[in-house]
Amino acid sequence: MKQILLVLSLVILLPGGNLTAQVKIGDNSTTIDANSLLEMESTNKGFLPPRMALNSLTSASPLTAPVPEGMLVYSNGGTLEDGYYYWDGAAWVSIAPDRKNFVLVKSTADLPAPVGGIITLTAGVLYEFNGTITLSDKINLNGCAIQGDDASNDKIVYTGTEEMFTGDKVGNISYLTLTSSSGKVFNINAAGTAQNLIVQNCFFIGCNSIGVVQDVGGTVFFGTVAFFYNTNGITFEDDYNVVLNNTLWDISNSNVYEKFIGTFNVIQILGGDRLVSSTNSAVAEHISGITSVVAASIKVIMFVGSGTYISGTFSNEWEVESSGLLTEKDGVAAGNLYISTPATTVISVANTPVKVLGTTTAVNLFRVTSPADNRLVYTGAKERTFQVICSLTATQPSSNKYFSFYIAKNGTILTESRQEVKIVNSTDQGPITMSCTINLAPNDYLEVWVENETAATDLTVQTMNLAIK
Repeated sequence: MKQILLVLSLVILLPGGNLTAQVKIGDNSTTIDANSLLEMESTNKGFLPPRMALNSLTSASPLTAPVPEGMLVYSNGGTLEDGYYYWDGAAWVSIAPDRKNFVLVKSTADLPAPVGGIITLTAGVLYEFNGTITLSDKINLNGCAIQGDDASNDKIVYTGTEEMFTGDKVGNISYLTLTSSSGKVFNINAAGTAQNLIVQNCFFIGCNSIGVVQDVGGTVFFGTVAFFYNTNGITFEDDYNVVLNNTLWDISNSNVYEKFIGTFNVIQILGGDRLVSSTNSAVAEHISGITSVVAASIKVIMFVGSGTYISGTFSNEWEVESSGLLTEKDGVAAGNLYISTPATTVISVANTPVKVLGTTTAVNLFRVTSPADNRLVYTGAKERTFQVICSLTATQPSSNKYFSFYIAKNGTILTESRQEVKIVNSTDQGPITMSCTINLAPNDYLEVWVENETAATDLTVQTMNLAIK
């Protein structure tokens, strides 16, 4: 108290009220750091700032405006949460708020006690793992978020023989290294409920198996995740949406990396690398167990190595554009057919189009079929625009007859495709080329039709090549 009075006296006595001396309050008052203007030292007393009730972040009250930036108070009893606040020039800013939904995990003692070998996390709590935490019990995520600060140093090591994460609840996992050398990481069955499993910025290293994620009714998302030295990969089964973004499977992994079984709404595999070795019996993507999927894609993935890239066949719902794989999507659907055995096209009525007859052979079909002669059917999943090209030659037994040829869609001629030719006599072989652009929806089909503009006389198309792309 004497020191405080002395400081106040100096303020009064100094000319202009300026105080330039250093001040120390408390223990060892004769020693002060050279950089300190005001220093307090005590082994048994604390600093008690002004206490008041703050009721609004944006109001200076109960102080009187204007309040200088940096003003520090302790709010107690106001509508704002009790704690330290400083004024930043426009509002009160809380200092180190108490996070009631946060647990720092430095050992298993910081986690809920296991029941029946399962640690069920407290709903709504964020668990931050610090350092290496070794567990022999399973974890039920229970909708919680668990995270580390640095995946290289913050780790969960599961020493059991079953699974690290179990039950019917999922959650968020980020910035952690996960290891399960004798068991698996996941054995989750969400029973179709609308939950999301989010795994980001994690390493999976030295696991016996990454495990199974089944029947998640929301989205399973793995983003910026790397896998090293794992004996078996992960199985996705009957999950609604599976999104794998920028994931790396190193060549040190063995057996099947990512396996899909059952029904899905969306499967999206975007960015990253699949390094596969035949020595490790590695298979990057196993898709043969998919029974149905609404939309699926593999894009911007680099497939490298002597192992198997894809086990199974892509259905028409897939769009595939990745290094190491053939491009497969509706945008490259194409087909071609040609007349291998000519036949007479009977024209019984003039000026009435009929389908050109003849035996045709189809080649180079992708998402296109040819279930009948002179017919190409688009079998992709989405409507798209095609360029149609047809070249043919034809003969007829009479003299000076005019014929018009058309492309027909679903049995209806397209007038914009019409090309006319005059065939002079029975030895004349009139050439025709048709070209048009057309939109085709799944299962739409195209054919070549002809009409005799002069009379009801027949015609034989000797050669014909119809192509769409």
